[in-house]
Amino acid sequence: MNNNIKQWPPGMFRNPTSRASMLIGIANKQYYTIDYHYPNNNGESSGTTTNTEIAGLFVTNFDDPFDKLLWNEYLTEQRGDWKDALYLHRLVLKAPYKGVGLTPKIVEFVEGKVKESGRHFLRMDCLANNARLRRFYGEKCRGPGKGGLNQLPTVWNLDLELEFARFELQVVPF
Repeated sequence: MNNNIKQWPPGMFRNPTSRASMLIGIANKQYYTIDYHYPNNNGESSGTTTNTEIAGLFVTNFDDPFDKLLWNEYLTEQRGDWKDALYLHRLVLKAPYKGVGLTPKIVEFVEGKVKESGRHFLRMDCLANNARLRRFYGEKCRGPGKGGLNQLPTVWNLDLELEFARFELQVVPF
């Protein structure tokens, strides 16, 4: 099922600041492409690049100043350091690959990265007025039988004049 969820305004990633940020993320190995391997004549994935298409991308980071803006005050009041998490951002899939089960695989991959990093949490956010994406993150982004991430209180970002919804999953117990 294609959820057809929209999060970013058209052209958002074409401006020079966004593009420069993306180049830094690529250099720091924070950007990941999602490769889809088409089946060969036997119905199996060949694992070669000739039968592969980029289905989407996502970004992970540990210490982006944007995440500090969204999380630091809440976490200081509640229980700890905003840097005790891996943040998953800009998850985007091409239309033919939406609704085919890639998002749960991505979330599972990122959960593994949380463990590797010695941190405890996976966190995500979206615009608070994006009801469909909030429902998806909160109810089913981890796949059938696993549900979603825990939705926390929203936060108003004064710099951007936008309200954000925040989601969290404790991957590693204390």
